[in-house]
Amino acid sequence: MSRGFPGESPDFPEITSENFEHSLSSDQSFVEFFNDFLLLPVFSVAVRYDGMSAGFELLDHTAVCLSHRIRTALMEIRSRAVCEPSWSPAEPLRDNSYSVTRLDREQTIQWLKRDRLPFFLRSDCYFEFRLTKGLSQLSGARSSPADDQCCLLSARPLGRFSEEMDSSFTCLNPSRSEPDDCSSAHGRSRSSFLEFKRSLVGGPGENILHLWMDIERLKTLSAKTKSRYLGWMKGQYVVSSSAAALGEQLLCRLGLNSATCWREERLRELQPCLSEILLLYWGQRFRLIVSGQGSCERGLSSSVCADTDPQTVCSCSDMRAELDSTEIQTLLEALHTESRSGFFFTHFCQNSGQQLWENAVYFCSELLQYHQLFCQSRFDPYRAQRTAQLLYASYLSSGAQMSVGLSEEDRRAVLLRLSPPFEDLFDRAEDHALSVLLEPWTLLSERLRDAPHTVAQWQEVRYAEAELFQTLQTLYTHTQSRQQQQHRTPAEGSRAPGIWDKVPQEFRAVRLDSLLRNRMELQHFLSFLEENSASLELQCWLDVEQLKKSDGALLEERNTSIKDKYFSSNFLFGAGSPATEEQQMRLLQMCGGQQCLQRDSVSLSVLSELQSLLHSRLETRWLPLFLSSSQFIRRQQQKKVTDVEREQQPVIRQRRRRHVWRQASGGLMSSSQESVALRRALLNPVTCLQFQKFLSVRDDLLENDLLFWLEVQRYKDLCHSRCDDVALQRKVSIIISCFISSCVPPALQIHVPPEAAQRVMSQQRALGPYVFRETQACVFDELLKHWPDFVALRSAVGEEELQRVLDRETRSRRPTEEPDDSCSQQEEEDEAHVVADEEQNCGTDGTRAATYKDLIF
Repeated sequence: MSRGFPGESPDFPEITSENFEHSLSSDQSFVEFFNDFLLLPVFSVAVRYDGMSAGFELLDHTAVCLSHRIRTALMEIRSRAVCEPSWSPAEPLRDNSYSVTRLDREQTIQWLKRDRLPFFLRSDCYFEFRLTKGLSQLSGARSSPADDQCCLLSARPLGRFSEEMDSSFTCLNPSRSEPDDCSSAHGRSRSSFLEFKRSLVGGPGENILHLWMDIERLKTLSAKTKSRYLGWMKGQYVVSSSAAALGEQLLCRLGLNSATCWREERLRELQPCLSEILLLYWGQRFRLIVSGQGSCERGLSSSVCADTDPQTVCSCSDMRAELDSTEIQTLLEALHTESRSGFFFTHFCQNSGQQLWENAVYFCSELLQYHQLFCQSRFDPYRAQRTAQLLYASYLSSGAQMSVGLSEEDRRAVLLRLSPPFEDLFDRAEDHALSVLLEPWTLLSERLRDAPHTVAQWQEVRYAEAELFQTLQTLYTHTQSRQQQQHRTPAEGSRAPGIWDKVPQEFRAVRLDSLLRNRMELQHFLSFLEENSASLELQCWLDVEQLKKSDGALLEERNTSIKDKYFSSNFLFGAGSPATEEQQMRLLQMCGGQQCLQRDSVSLSVLSELQSLLHSRLETRWLPLFLSSSQFIRRQQQKKVTDVEREQQPVIRQRRRRHVWRQASGGLMSSSQESVALRRALLNPVTCLQFQKFLSVRDDLLENDLLFWLEVQRYKDLCHSRCDDVALQRKVSIIISCFISSCVPPALQIHVPPEAAQRVMSQQRALGPYVFRETQACVFDELLKHWPDFVALRSAVGEEELQRVLDRETRSRRPTEEPDDSCSQQEEEDEAHVVADEEQNCGTDGTRAATYKDLIF
């Protein structure tokens, strides 16, 4: 398939140590994928190939940070200099130089051939590179009826296969086959390959791509792990409940419909067929949509734009390791990207001679696959149970062949919770495995940090964003000139000393810009100016602001209107002018004189200067008078009372809720590292109570989210006790009645989509012990949005002061609250129950408050 014509076999490139250097110099696509490999977190020192200089350098984020600072500063000065003429940057950016560490080319190439290239050839980066090259060969093919005669499977023509694929997947969304950027649609770079991957998301082509990648990975695994990986592949692609399951018709044609067919030799034989399906059908389809339609109007939906591979990134891994350690953070990232690094860290553990290290890295790898089961939209309880039992028997049981050395207490804790298994079943074992792996990880990191020092190095000075930086310096100079001019013409406010003294202390921080963003108060301010015969000053400023947002004929029309209305003796050049004689003369000179003003349009620079003048006058003379008026003060006092009353109305709180649900890899759990710390904190009674108080100040529904999460955790514990089904169902009903279908408005008391809540109520018996799997993940994501703010507050005030700060904030809110209705007392009792830390065993008497008193734990 060297040119994508029908009937030819895919022609994938082979990178070797002999053609490695030539590929670096001549193949930009290879450079992109190889750099992506070199920058993975497993490598302590990041090295990259710079195509511009044809050499190697150590990655330094200084250039990226400096570029961001320049662009941010430029955006800020452009937006604020016009609206706030008195504004100036506190610390102007005056230097855009930075240095990079360059590496000797020949020495680096030899080092990479020896220590990096062998792993790159076993990595996902290399497999994706080869597919990218195959896609690029399609760019020379033309669409014709002959394409449909291409042989794909057992001499079956592409046309018939295409028709059958289309008829089998009539529900396929057409938007899934459209890239969101037509500029790189021909598969010549990593970005275009990512677009191709995105075009497959949600359709059968995605599963074929994953199978192709899994076969490539299978070739690189050791004999010790191949059989287990084959078993996992069968579960992925054969079991109908799996999100990656292949269709029965396709499995039959591939000869993979029986368990005995899933052998490495058979999969190797089928891989060329999979390559042809991917390239000659899905790749051709992707190319034809881009080149034939030539339209990017319909992009990918937000739900399919994630650049993640379910094989390498688990979106719901809830490792309980402490994240205060940078080493642990990097270790977690490396474990999630092992297949992209060619199993670099796994190889190190295998060759260390330490069996415990090797077992621990295998356990963590398979644990990622276990976590994936809880991320899939089609959850399979049977498969989760079988996978959990296999993990326990292989790594944790007393006679495990690949034991990770878990303590007897932790092993028994896992065994007691083995049925039914939940996503946090192996948390203790995972903590232990990470602590075991921290030693080899630290050793490997030290070795990798020393490796580049064997190569000759030197420093080179470069300059970031040269053109933008020069523009920024010019704007700095212009801003300084304007400020100096303003100092030479003092504001009118300076001739009215003590005018701000009449403004109440709480309003002295208010400035004109904040008032302009408040539509209600802006209208009041305009009315105030009308009463004082000064409304034209604000109206002129607003009209110029509207002109700046106009173009074409509307721009000319508004320019003429402003000139006629304000550049006349009735306003700017009259007896009641807001400008001094000197300022009037300056504006007239900027217009080119009276004749030019009458003949031509007013330039934007003149209008900006007029805006600056008006802004200063409004803020120094009229604003303090407005802020000290009795009408303004009375409105602010009323607003405080209204805000308190609004917080007491559950219906209004319901309308303010935000339904932002993050979906990745078919599941509803967060992949951020903050989730690790949060889930650990929620199981800590002290931290959990502090976080609960923090949330209660922000929103009652957020507090309910936390209480719901805790109750679901207690329900999970109850599932592992000796309670009968009646007690379990009663617990489910109580949770639903308190949080999902409450008698207190609103009925839905937590942040979950209404459709998810409906599924809980309608399918609670069918879902069994996993009835709250989706809703718990939703509220956890909502809690996660507020966790960083809590951590920042705790770091700022300290652990001892935190409790006093939260109590003070709670008291400042609670005194103004009154019970909403007769159910408030019961709500408080419910909350008191839910935050209780102890959970009584099944069969013992418990003193539960309110709605929980009828359930015997």
